[in-house]
Amino acid sequence: MHRSQQLTNVFDIVIPLLLYFVWDWDLHFILLFAYIDALAGVVVSFFKERKIEKYKNTRNPKSSSFLLRNLGFVALGICFYELAIGQIYPELELWSSFVDFLLFEEMGIPQFALIFPLIILLNYQQYQLVFIKTKAFQFLPLVFLQNKNRNAWLLFLVSAAFIFGLSVFLPATPLLYLCLILGVKSLFDFVLIPSLDKKFVKQYVNSQHDFTR
Repeated sequence: MHRSQQLTNVFDIVIPLLLYFVWDWDLHFILLFAYIDALAGVVVSFFKERKIEKYKNTRNPKSSSFLLRNLGFVALGICFYELAIGQIYPELELWSSFVDFLLFEEMGIPQFALIFPLIILLNYQQYQLVFIKTKAFQFLPLVFLQNKNRNAWLLFLVSAAFIFGLSVFLPATPLLYLCLILGVKSLFDFVLIPSLDKKFVKQYVNSQHDFTR
């Protein structure tokens, strides 16, 4: 796993814990932040794919359908997480919580005026540092990136469905569910996704070898 990707995965675990313990965000606020970040991540993933297509002077007619598919995975994942929140916080009005999240003030500034630009900036910097400046788009196979993106957002959906299933049968504190969510994410980010990437690369290399042999 690339070191920058490892750092990103670590930050993805540390930031929710800081938000919970230091800034006193509840689990729903943390998930709302995660939803925005996930949607931004899908868009950045699409830009990466288009950058490779532009560099290699190719155009996959299914690019837009891949974007819609990944957005669909995230949207369904958000629905499952929201259903889980309804189980974890039975008295919480989800829409009111969403509005409170947007209007919550930090340093006298409504949160929506801070969160959205911050997430856009962080994703843009990650795109520039990891993908553009390293010239990864020049050697990264498009099919590998498309497969990686599909796996990432499909697993987002799987984790959300898993947490919802647990919330139905396991009444527990929000802190426990935060730990479960982060634990599942860590398992996927540090173990399952790298394993799937390695398996795909091996199959891709073997298929190229068979084609040229």
